[in-house]
Amino acid sequence: AHEVAGLVLLSRRGTEAPGAAELAAELTARGATVVVVAGDAADRGDLGRVLADHPITSVVHTAGVLDDGLLTSLTPERAAAVLRPKAEAAALLDEATRGLDLTSFVLFSSVAASFGTAGQASYAAANAFLDGLAARRRAQGLPAVAVGWGLWGGTEGMAATYEGMQARTVDAG
Repeated sequence: AHEVAGLVLLSRRGTEAPGAAELAAELTARGATVVVVAGDAADRGDLGRVLADHPITSVVHTAGVLDDGLLTSLTPERAAAVLRPKAEAAALLDEATRGLDLTSFVLFSSVAASFGTAGQASYAAANAFLDGLAARRRAQGLPAVAVGWGLWGGTEGMAATYEGMQARTVDAG
């Protein structure tokens, strides 16, 4: 639909990530050239290597990690587990692509940044960072949008954890 000819899919597990092979095959069948790369976008060295090996014109950052807990129960390690892949990786992507002529810089954020969600203080903070990063980029004349998603359908991945949180909140009465 958007005439995307090539995609570089970066994840910490690369081709070993669940569904990576199927996604690459589907996108290839639709006419795109797809490269699946193992690397950590929150690691300056990994990100630099990937960008040096694979020139890009757009960024779509879709990291999502939950560690349910009220603010008072979080430890620095628990907060970092959420902030690193979401906020730190986005900050490094911003920094590493500043000299490129990007056509888009898309961040998958969450309504949790605006409304909060029970027990997800780190997640709300990470997404608020993404919203602020997008606003700063736009103010500097750079492309950026943060899409504040709500709860996605289904019971797998992050939704499974959140639905469990909903049940605990209702049961707590």
